Amino acid sequence: MEAMDIQAVESKLSDVTVTAIPMSGKNVHKELGHGGSSHATISTVPASSPSSVGKDKDNGTSNMNVTWKNICKWNTEYSADSVEWCPVEPHKNVLVCGTYELAESDEDQLAQKQTRLGKIFLFVINQDATEIKPIQTVNTSGILDLKWCNHKLEGHAVLAAVTSIGELRIYRLFNDETLNLKLWREHVIGQDILALSLDWSTNKTDSDVHNLVVSDSSGCVTILTVNGNGIEKRSSWRAHGFEAWIGAFNYWNTNLLYSGGDDCLFKCFDVRIQDGPVAVNKSHEAGVTSIRSHVDVEHQLLTGSYDEKVRLWDARKMKSCITETCVNGGVWRLKWHPITPNVVLAACMYGGFRILHIDDGVNVVSEYLEHCSIAYGADWCHGRDLVATCSFYDRSLHLSEIQLNLDSN
Repeated sequence: MEAMDIQAVESKLSDVTVTAIPMSGKNVHKELGHGGSSHATISTVPASSPSSVGKDKDNGTSNMNVTWKNICKWNTEYSADSVEWCPVEPHKNVLVCGTYELAESDEDQLAQKQTRLGKIFLFVINQDATEIKPIQTVNTSGILDLKWCNHKLEGHAVLAAVTSIGELRIYRLFNDETLNLKLWREHVIGQDILALSLDWSTNKTDSDVHNLVVSDSSGCVTILTVNGNGIEKRSSWRAHGFEAWIGAFNYWNTNLLYSGGDDCLFKCFDVRIQDGPVAVNKSHEAGVTSIRSHVDVEHQLLTGSYDEKVRLWDARKMKSCITETCVNGGVWRLKWHPITPNVVLAACMYGGFRILHIDDGVNVVSEYLEHCSIAYGADWCHGRDLVATCSFYDRSLHLSEIQLNLDSN
């Protein structure tokens, strides 16, 4: 595998490709500068601004109103980029936040690679949700993505994480005197890469076979199986010419998986076929950064991109999307609501956070601009009307109460 320029990839995760980019060509984002030359068109709103809290968007096309109220905030020490609520009973009040920090070093690149630090914070949110404070801190390498398995493995809730030194780490949640995460399995995806995203195959239906897809900075996707003996690598291939920002399963047919890359391509693969993708779509105008299959509506699929658009797809028809909308910010994560099937939470980088209503189209119905930095992590609580969000340079984790109301008029 060709060695990657790790520093260059890290800069893309902060100052380059996360900016709002008016695209005129497929690879314009490759020519963007750093720092003051950013092309971002969306400015963050200071936390003190009253208009930044749960602002409704009246686009005239949706009958949904949203109340978004911030409850509490917490400083994450390192830069925060991933938050995930546990979906498994009786732990739906458990929240994790993943962070990332590159320690400064005067040594060579390998020494810098070894100093990439991260923490996973474990929270239990009390009933009144007035305070957020971790009950455990797990020291690790920099965290790029976290995902709970939607079903217990060997009687435990299980959390998977991918790191800045190319590792997959799997933790089990134990209830000793207090809840705590313990490392259960680990696997090296590759050398001199960042492992960028992961997804479980069993998000919809439990199975004896629990597969994971991991995408990485070399453009590869890797399929692994978690079993009683450890983690078994099933296959790996080069899916994209640049970073493979996202990999995701079709939860209705887990032989199918999707990937999105910095080459602006959205691909579908059948793991039973070794001859390349079964479908390739070139309609995204910048890197494809988020893909999410729906667990309740068969064939429904969302993609998000640095081109600031969220696209709704029929998984059977990959030539073109059903509809799309601009959310005024590069889309890093998309999360379907766990109960209301046509509502989506979006982390839109420099555009803040959005709630989308899927009706005749994809409609922005609310925005949350309390964070003062890049909006990376967002997730719905599975047991209550709560949302967790986190942002990068201001090292901030927010807990908010959400009310979704259908307008009867």
